[in-house]
Amino acid sequence: MTAENDQKPIAIIGGGLAGTTTLVQTLIKIAEDPNITEPVKIAMVERHPEQMHGVVAYSKGATFKNHNLNGGARTFSMFPVGLPMPEGFPTFPEYIHDLAKQNPDAIDCLTNPPRQLVSDYMQHIVGIALEKAEGKATVEFAMKNATDLEETASGATISFSDGSTLDAAHVVMATGFQENLTPRFAQDVAGNPRFAGQPYHSSANRVFEAACAEDGHKDCKVLIIGTGLTAMDIATRLIKSGFKGEITMMSRRALMHKTFEPTSPQEYMETGSLRGEPRPLPQLEFTHHRPKFMKARTVGGLAHGIAKEFQDLRQKGYSSMEILGYWERFTPEIAEKFPKKDLAALLNAHEALITSNRVGVTPDTGVTIRDGIASGQIKIKSGSIKHVGGGHDCIECTFNPGTSALSLVKNQFGAAHNRTETEEFDFAFSAMGNTSLYDPSLHAIRNPVWASLVEQGKAVAHWTKSGVTVDRDFSLVDRDGNPSKIISTLGVPVAGHMTVTSYPYPDKPGIAGGKLGAAALSATIIANEAMFFLDARYDDLVKPYRDATPTGGVKHAPKKVQHGM
Repeated sequence: MTAENDQKPIAIIGGGLAGTTTLVQTLIKIAEDPNITEPVKIAMVERHPEQMHGVVAYSKGATFKNHNLNGGARTFSMFPVGLPMPEGFPTFPEYIHDLAKQNPDAIDCLTNPPRQLVSDYMQHIVGIALEKAEGKATVEFAMKNATDLEETASGATISFSDGSTLDAAHVVMATGFQENLTPRFAQDVAGNPRFAGQPYHSSANRVFEAACAEDGHKDCKVLIIGTGLTAMDIATRLIKSGFKGEITMMSRRALMHKTFEPTSPQEYMETGSLRGEPRPLPQLEFTHHRPKFMKARTVGGLAHGIAKEFQDLRQKGYSSMEILGYWERFTPEIAEKFPKKDLAALLNAHEALITSNRVGVTPDTGVTIRDGIASGQIKIKSGSIKHVGGGHDCIECTFNPGTSALSLVKNQFGAAHNRTETEEFDFAFSAMGNTSLYDPSLHAIRNPVWASLVEQGKAVAHWTKSGVTVDRDFSLVDRDGNPSKIISTLGVPVAGHMTVTSYPYPDKPGIAGGKLGAAALSATIIANEAMFFLDARYDDLVKPYRDATPTGGVKHAPKKVQHGM
């Protein structure tokens, strides 16, 4: 960095999807800003090298390369959908087409895009953004573990596990999910070589490899704790790695994501969607009217109305993704109408049900699971797991068997709590997933920075219990309701905020609404967040770099990219 400018950098904690998207959009604005007079300092901090410009499930830690996105390549973007792409930046489909010029088989990634390819694409976009901002920005990438954050009179001080510190003018918290813990009922096997608690982490590779190796000389049984997207990823990896044994997927309600149907790359590019993806709103007659449940006067009446109207529309041929995709825009209005405590209970009780009906999976993943179920290799069980234990020879699972509950009104899980069953498995994988919960009790907050901010009263849990409280420009809100001028938050920690806060959709100005379940954490929504954040804060962030040279005109210092601080 130039010696003439001793300004503190803008710090981004987290190099995953939210952090990288914020970095890219910031660099683009800097490149287009004619008033920058000194290179803007930016520091990006990520504790896991394999997750820089990726996320947990997109990381390079896993040796398996075919965990797919939830939809086709068009569903991923680091820029707001509906607005013109910045000049010189390829879309994800265009990036795939370029790859296919060298490897024709890569064209299949349009309909079944591997998540690790997303990480490659994100790194490519970062490279272009750095070139665009050459001479106007310096970026330092540091592989460090942030442990504390303290506001100062002129910014904030970030502390790291190695004892070093960084003084920043502004901090963007883009920390993503809290890493999943081994479920309490599986604590006895947390260190067992036959159990994988984090299926996307490099530590799980040996468990996958051992399961496939053992499958070669005896009938092998695998337990997957969960039936959602992570569970489907685990089963898909096993099967595509040659596993021939029996796979049992178990959760309380045995809910699974819907499968998009096989679609050729040519058809996908012509139609713009996979078979089974939601149709455009103008084609859906029910979207021409407000939902009837909006007339409800109580939360109980609201839940009953939603369930009835949902069932009626499904019988008329509308998909669950089409229904919930339209209804989610009414959540901000609902949030203003009913007691937040009751709504939080309703949302959290049915989070898995909402997510499984709102988000689908790509044809490759879905068909693999569907074929496995049809052949009998995959068994789906509804059960409340009480204990997972065992030694070095096997894994034992004790559970209350039950029947799946599909009600939107209440949890009708019919577990027989007065009886249990115990089944033996050779290996077990936890698909409990990561969490965006920030419980005020510090033991529930596993990220030390967030634990410190909560303890200081600088952060409070969002009323939906999903993430933390922020204001409309994504400034962190303290226990007294005051937004921070120094700390902003994007991505997973604002999941609750995005569910119930009204923002205009960039692709359809004037239409506003929230996002339900996992849809609140999609790439396009995070891209929108970065845009809204920069619209509100950009001028303040770069003001010191506009005033540094009174005569005007940027000093064309060479682009600087450093690793480490």
